[in-house]
Amino acid sequence: MKDRYRIPILLVLFIIMVYQLQRRGKKEYQKDSLLLKNNFKMEGIVDSFYVSNNHCFAVIYLNVFQSNVKYFNPKKENNYFPYAINDGKAEIYTQVCTSQIDVGDSVLIDSNYRTVYFKTKSIGNHQGEINFVQGDIGYIKEKSKLFPENFIKK
Repeated sequence: MKDRYRIPILLVLFIIMVYQLQRRGKKEYQKDSLLLKNNFKMEGIVDSFYVSNNHCFAVIYLNVFQSNVKYFNPKKENNYFPYAINDGKAEIYTQVCTSQIDVGDSVLIDSNYRTVYFKTKSIGNHQGEINFVQGDIGYIKEKSKLFPENFIKK
């Protein structure tokens, strides 16, 4: 008799757990969206880049770019923004694979829409989403030319 109820009870507990995780994730996404909605815009030409073996996470360097700010430190409290500007140079930290980007391609970020646009010669235009940097802090510390001291692996 006990075995008869075990699977339905486990199934109900699993469904409740998934629902709670989705609710928590949605709240966190909304909170992040409010913080990222900071009117930051940047457009530039890819000077060089490094792509990790961890789900195509990239550090993209821009030497020729335009932005509505002259300096942006990516570390704000406990968050790491996906872009940085210092001394006339810029970096972007985002998900993009080696086959999707090349030196000389154009990149446009609009933080209010959480979007990064790529205008590439090889595969055409495509876009991605910008998020706070979380799991790739060590990789950025290793590859960042602007603020490596910010990215201390926790």
